[in-house]
Amino acid sequence: MISTPLIPALLSCLVFSETFGIAAASLADCLSSARVPVSLPGSSNYKNLSQPYNLRLQYIPAAVVLPTTTQHVSSAVLCAARSKIKVQAKSGGHSYASYSSGGQNGSMVISLESFQTVAVDNKGVAQVGGGARLGNIATGIYNQSKRALPHGVCPGVGIGGHASHGGYWYSSRRWGLTLDTIVGLDVVLANGSFIHATTTSYTDIFWALRGAAESIGIITKFYFQTLPAPTSIVNWVYEIPVVNPNVAANAFSHIQNFALNASVIDDKTGFGVTPSPSSFHISGTYHGDEATFRSKIAPEFLRTLPTPSSTTIKTLPWLDSLVDMWGSPLPQPLSGYNAHDNFYAKSILVPETTPLSPSALLNYFTYIATNGSSTSGWFSELNLLGGPSSRVNNPQYPSAYSSRNSLWVLQHYATVPSSANGVTKPTIDFVNGLNNALGMGYGGYLNYVDPELSASEAHRVYYSQSVYDRLVKIKRTVDPTGVFWNPQAVGA
Repeated sequence: MISTPLIPALLSCLVFSETFGIAAASLADCLSSARVPVSLPGSSNYKNLSQPYNLRLQYIPAAVVLPTTTQHVSSAVLCAARSKIKVQAKSGGHSYASYSSGGQNGSMVISLESFQTVAVDNKGVAQVGGGARLGNIATGIYNQSKRALPHGVCPGVGIGGHASHGGYWYSSRRWGLTLDTIVGLDVVLANGSFIHATTTSYTDIFWALRGAAESIGIITKFYFQTLPAPTSIVNWVYEIPVVNPNVAANAFSHIQNFALNASVIDDKTGFGVTPSPSSFHISGTYHGDEATFRSKIAPEFLRTLPTPSSTTIKTLPWLDSLVDMWGSPLPQPLSGYNAHDNFYAKSILVPETTPLSPSALLNYFTYIATNGSSTSGWFSELNLLGGPSSRVNNPQYPSAYSSRNSLWVLQHYATVPSSANGVTKPTIDFVNGLNNALGMGYGGYLNYVDPELSASEAHRVYYSQSVYDRLVKIKRTVDPTGVFWNPQAVGA
C-alpha cells in the first residue's frame, strides 16, 4: 500500500513524465537517487519557483533544483548530463531573456537561493554566495568592514549574472566593473567536478567565467576584492528642459565633450542621462567633497546647457547614497522574492574612439520626440562608462568581457502591464527604433541580453571575434557535450 506522504511526489513525477518524456523521467529518478532537493512540474511550489522575472518569456523547466550544498549542485549537473537535459543556473533570476529559466522548455534550472553567504575577511576579500542579491551584498559588506564594491542599481538583482557579465554603476569609473573585482570563483563544471578558479589556478576557466559563466559552469561562490567605502559621497541630480530635438542633440553633445575633457573629469565623477521627449534627467555621484563639485565640476557640466528646472546636490554616507540612487531599501528577502516585469530591452555600447556624432544624436532625439509621447512604459539610459581615468577600460586582469573601449552604455527598455499578453509588436518596434536611430554596428552589454538576436548575432554583438574563438575552445574542453546551454550560449 502506498503511504499518503508519497502520493503528492508520485503525482508530481507522473505530471513530469507526461510533460517531458523519458529523458525527464530519467532525470527525476537520478535526482531522487542522489537525494537532490528538487521541484518538478506538479509540485506545489513549482509554479512560483519557475516563474521568471520577465513575464514576456515564460518557459517550463523540466526541474528546478534546490541545492543546499555544493554536492547537490554537482550531482544535479551529472544527472542532467546523463539524461541529456540542458542546464542553467538561477541566481536572482533577472535575466532579460529568461535564460535563468533555461531559455527553452525542458531545461533543468539550478536555483542558488540557499547560497547567500556574505563574509569579509581581514584582507578585504568578500566571499559571496552565488544566490545573494545586490542589496544584501552591499549591506553585508559595509556593515562587516566599512568596505564596498562597484555594482548595479537594483537591490534585488542576483550576483551571478550581474558579476559574471560585467556589473556597473556610477562608481565603476573609479573602481571598475563588478567583474573586475573578482579574485576567485568556486564553480561546478559539466563533469561534476568542483574547482576554485583564480588568476593562477584553472586560469582559462577563470578567464572564461568572467564574461560567459552560463556556458562554462555553475558559480556557487564569488571572491571579491572589496574597496574602502567612502565616508561620504556627493549625489547630484539635474532636470534639464529640452524643447526640441536640436536643443537635445546640442545639449548631449556638450555633455559628451564634458565626459571626454580630462581637465575637468576624472574617475571621481560618474553619471547617466535619461531622456524624455521634453527633458533630460541627469543623475550622478562624485567621490569627493561637495565644495569641489560645486566649484569645479558643476559649472563646466552646466555650461551651455539649458537652465535646469530643478537641482539636487547632497552629501550622504555610502549606504544612504545607494538608497538615494536606488530609490528603495537595500535589504532583500532571502526567499520568496516576487518582483516581475513584462518587457523588451536592447542595449548599445558606444566606443570611445567614435563618440556619438551630431547627426546620430539629432536623429535619436528626433525619434524620441516623434514617438516617445505615444509610447508608454519606456525609458532610455545613457550611462558613462569610459572617459579620462575610467577603470572600466583599464582592468587589472584580462577576462572574456570584451567591451573595454566603451564611452557610453545605452539601455532601451519598454514594458507593458503584466496582465497584457506579452509585449506587443509596436512596443518591440519602438525599442528597435531607438537602437536603429543611432545607426548600426554597435556592440551590446551582456546584462541587457536581447533574446531577439540569433546565436551568431549575439556572439558578434557581445564578444570580439578573438574572445569568442577562445571561448569556443575552452567550452569544447570543459563542456564538450554542451550541458550548460541557452539559445545564445557559447557554441549555440
